[in-house]
Amino acid sequence: MSLTALYKGHFIDTPTPGEFRVRKEAVALVEEGKLLALEKEVPARFSSFSVTDLGEGVVIPSFIDLHVHAPQHMQMGAGLDLGLFDWLENLTFPGESRFADEDYARKIYPLFAAELLRQGSLRSVVYGTVHLESTLILAQALMDQNAPDDLKETSEASFKGSEAFCRRLAGQDRVRPIVTPRFAPGCTEKLMQALGRFSQRLDLPVQSHLSETLPEVQWVSQLFPESRSYTDVYNDYSLLGPASLMAHAIFLSDEEIDLILERKATLVHCPCANINLGSGIMPLGRYLDRGVSLGLGSDVGAGHTLAMYRSVVQAVQVSKLLRILRPQENHRAVTLSEAFYLATMGNGKFFTRQGWGPCGAFEPGMSFDALSIDMGLPEAVNMSPLNHLERFLYSGDDRDIKTRILAGREL
Repeated sequence: MSLTALYKGHFIDTPTPGEFRVRKEAVALVEEGKLLALEKEVPARFSSFSVTDLGEGVVIPSFIDLHVHAPQHMQMGAGLDLGLFDWLENLTFPGESRFADEDYARKIYPLFAAELLRQGSLRSVVYGTVHLESTLILAQALMDQNAPDDLKETSEASFKGSEAFCRRLAGQDRVRPIVTPRFAPGCTEKLMQALGRFSQRLDLPVQSHLSETLPEVQWVSQLFPESRSYTDVYNDYSLLGPASLMAHAIFLSDEEIDLILERKATLVHCPCANINLGSGIMPLGRYLDRGVSLGLGSDVGAGHTLAMYRSVVQAVQVSKLLRILRPQENHRAVTLSEAFYLATMGNGKFFTRQGWGPCGAFEPGMSFDALSIDMGLPEAVNMSPLNHLERFLYSGDDRDIKTRILAGREL
């Protein structure tokens, strides 16, 4: 047996949402990128191997971002006094149009990838633009109506671009395609039908936006009068299922939640973006209690940071605000462990379902994806490992991430 590495540290994860699991002074045995076991000490049969000490801080699963727009990276923080539609028209669409220039894409996308790494998000589900050559390492966003001319394609061109994108990514082991109708108002019925058939034929996952603002919900009802609801639009075109990611999902009816549960789709909470654009607050606690499959995303650039530890805290904070502002609806606050679970194990379930192998916690057989965190504060000596993690989530930053490991390999 050839071990990749042995790591010593205080390991914290959330294999279930209800609580943090803390294992102090444990040793991780890693082989071929996967965790074999966490032991209290180095087993005798491995005594000849060197051990990497990850310090007095904590070791956590690396973060996973389930909803992020790569071409919007350079507009983080800009125009956030605007509502969604004005923000799209005045900043986002003009910014995304620049990716028709491949040289521009080559300058910007490496900065985006480097920032993901710096912030500890080692897996992500990413939106690109309609420009094929500029988006070969990203998910392709598709629109053919209700967008600027330079960001629109005919249904035929959009569909052909999707096929070409998938062919060009064939055989890649680190990047895979995902079918991306940007949102229902940006796609004609013809394109939605084609993408639904395409995703089913090639067994591809789907990502889109759902019920982000009330004006958007009303618009969709006008554009798709034959569908009973916004959620039904995706279902009617075979774009809603176990491999579907639907971001935001703020204003869903009970019937829509029932449909989400029936189709086993995943809703992605984006608290930072929702507050920045004044869209609303997802009733996350209610969805958790209903058993909905959930994830967490930074939603850069409406979100103003790629740091998923910020999204963890924001998910908790906005759930408290919702409980305070609408007490008659009996919303509950989400716990820190529940939000942390979404950013790690919960988001990891999507990758597991897509055949990447299990990830998101420190369980035997899972990909060893880890961050070592050490804030280097004198008072931290007297903190428990859990308190150390809590302090990092609320007040730390990327400088406190000392080691980044993906599938057993230090990055």
